[in-house]
Parts: sequence; C-alpha cells; structure tokens
Amino acid sequence: MADNIKTGIGFIIPTASLLGFVISILSTDYFNSIIFIIVGMIVWMLYILVVESTTPALMGNILILFVFLLSLGVFLNYGLSQNMFGGYELKSDGSLIALLVLFFGGLIGMVFREYISTTPASSLNPEDLALVNRALKKSDNIDQIKSDPKVIVVKQEAPREEEGEDSEEEWDYSQMYAYPPDYYEDDEYEDDEYEDDE
Repeated sequence: MADNIKTGIGFIIPTASLLGFVISILSTDYFNSIIFIIVGMIVWMLYILVVESTTPALMGNILILFVFLLSLGVFLNYGLSQNMFGGYELKSDGSLIALLVLFFGGLIGMVFREYISTTPASSLNPEDLALVNRALKKSDNIDQIKSDPKVIVVKQEAPREEEGEDSEEEWDYSQMYAYPPDYYEDDEYEDDEYEDDE
C-alpha cells in the first residue's frame, strides 16, 4: 500500500513537467520547454531512486512520450526559423538533431518498456517459482472442475547433512589397545626371559 502511495506521489513530478512544457510551447519559449522536459524526467527518476518505490509499469510509455515531446521542443527551437516575410524555414542541422533525439530516446523507451513487462513482480526465487508452477500444472491435470487453484508456498530449510559423520570409517575394535602395540610386545619378551631364569 505504501509503495503505491509513493508511486502515485511520484506521478506529480512528470505531470508538473508536462504542464510547464505546454505553457512554454504556447508562449513560444521553446528553449524552456526543453528544460522542463529534461528536468522533469531527471527529478522523477531521482525520486524513484531515493524513495525506493517500484518502477511503474507505464514508465516505458511515459519515457517514449517525453522523448517525443523533447524532440518536438528541439525541432521547434533548432529546426525551424522564421524568415523576414513571416514564413518558416527548415534547418537541416536542427531537424537532424531532433530526429536523433527521437530515435535514440524512443529506443531507450522501448527497451525500458520491454524490460518492465518481462520482469516478474514476485518475491519468489527461481526455485520456488518453479515449484509453484509445477504445483499449478499438477492441480490443473488432477481437477479440471476448479478454475482457480490455490497454492500455498511454505519455505523449509533442507536438513543439513554433516559430512564429518558420513566420511568417518567405523572403528575396528580388534585393533584397539589400551596402550600402544609396542608395549604389549615388550611384555611377552620379558615374560619369556623370566621363565628362562627359573
């Protein structure tokens, strides 16, 4: 809920930028229209970054709209000039710059739009997501009557296997002595010497 409020408040920034752009275009102040669009986009993206809200699904579309408006402002400021008879002349340099802005900005907007549409909004990791998908497929096969299967995902930690116990060999108790094996061998020799003396 709070994330939706942050995103909604964030939409005030591009709306204000759009309003400033329209006022600048109507007053034939084309340079300020470019400034309004650029500053509006920068401030909006910084806002999204600072408050850590989710990127809205319309972000790519809004980027494409703002790039179109930016190229329109660049074209009107640098691509058109009024001659002494009151007519307009097309400047090739300004028109080319406006087309380049439109092309590369539109390309970025399209990439951003595709990235957001393909990014899943779930907090599940890929393994859990695969388990949920498998459970949904099984429930569809088992019960065709239900239209909305319910899946509850419970995370459990797998029991940790201790490698130390498994890798140890079993004790060979026949080879175990209370003292080192050399100690017992010396005893036998001493007993033999004692018996010889008698």
